[in-house]
Amino acid sequence: MKKISIIIITIVLLLMCLATVDVTYNALTGDSLYLKLKSRIDEPREIERIGNFIIGDKCSNEKAIEFPKDLAEPHLKKLSQYQDICGSKVTNSMMVFTDMPKDAIIARENAKKLAETLKQFNKYGIKPTVIVEPISEWGLIDFQEFGTGFYDNWIFTYFNELKRQGVTDEMMGTWVPFPEANLPYWNHANAQPADFAGIVNRYLKILKQQFPAAEGSILLNSATYETDDFEWTNGEYVSLRQYVVGLDKNLIDSVGLQGFPWVSPKEATSNAVFNPSEFLNHSLIAEAADILGVKDIWLNTGTFGAKYTIDPENTVYISADKRKDLLNGILSEAFNLKNLGYNVTINIFAQDKSLLPEATDWSYLPNSFSRDEQAQVVFVEFASKANNNKIGLSLFDRQE
Repeated sequence: MKKISIIIITIVLLLMCLATVDVTYNALTGDSLYLKLKSRIDEPREIERIGNFIIGDKCSNEKAIEFPKDLAEPHLKKLSQYQDICGSKVTNSMMVFTDMPKDAIIARENAKKLAETLKQFNKYGIKPTVIVEPISEWGLIDFQEFGTGFYDNWIFTYFNELKRQGVTDEMMGTWVPFPEANLPYWNHANAQPADFAGIVNRYLKILKQQFPAAEGSILLNSATYETDDFEWTNGEYVSLRQYVVGLDKNLIDSVGLQGFPWVSPKEATSNAVFNPSEFLNHSLIAEAADILGVKDIWLNTGTFGAKYTIDPENTVYISADKRKDLLNGILSEAFNLKNLGYNVTINIFAQDKSLLPEATDWSYLPNSFSRDEQAQVVFVEFASKANNNKIGLSLFDRQE
């Protein structure tokens, strides 16, 4: 008997056996094994539902980053958890925070700490966005004083120590000094909005002296406040022109806009900002980008599941459905920018701060305050939409 004949007979016998198994299964269960297998092939993802949400989507079509079980870096530990709920890679970009040194000793100490984070990020292919807050060990930095060059030598020492620790240009990512300078909680009572450009230029010039390929950026809040007024209801969504005119275009590679939803305490007169076209209006940052001639824009935003969590009587809870609507609105603002020809990235602030003074749960993961599984689904759906539509995705969260 020819070999081809043997193969054909074998296949026929196998099909007959499978048909017999299917008939037997049908007789015992009243269902078709063939149809069950076919449906699993036709629908490769197992679809489950929690309420109105579908579980089973992946955040991206890329394979998850392989992290070791003993991973210690706090940002990457959180990223690993997000990968677990996504079943895929989530992002290759994360936000980190640092501050400013008050002397050479602190400059070296702070640089050594950040160097470890930057090297870990580089090891796993994560690009950092480094937010440099105007804070030192002696408190808030006076914007006007910084503009005199008072901190220059310490900033230089800081970057010099990063280089000594083996940090390279490719590890540096994007640096954002003096974030949200149009919010009043920084020490800028002696400075004017026009002074912002000067202090940012000063910081980024020192950065570029030692890391010429590092990227510089700014982050401004969507609502601008008077320097002595921090009532959330008093912010005005006005042009950011006064903050960006004067920035050295050779130092700025991208511009960022920050905006978050907000609600007053439960017992207070009802106030809320839940419209992304208001708290994250794309036109504000588009104007700033045009002034600076940059095409890369990033949005720093998020949604909360609960606010005023330290005070049970005033705690405000936001449903997963509402968070989903907010994220869809945020995506709409990103799409508006993309349609205008910009490259857009959304950084999602997702840290659980329910037990901290901020008393807000920004997380989408189960935590000490919330076990809402729907929030995980909301995040997965959002990340999937962003990645599938070529909107960059970044994340801030860390394991405390």
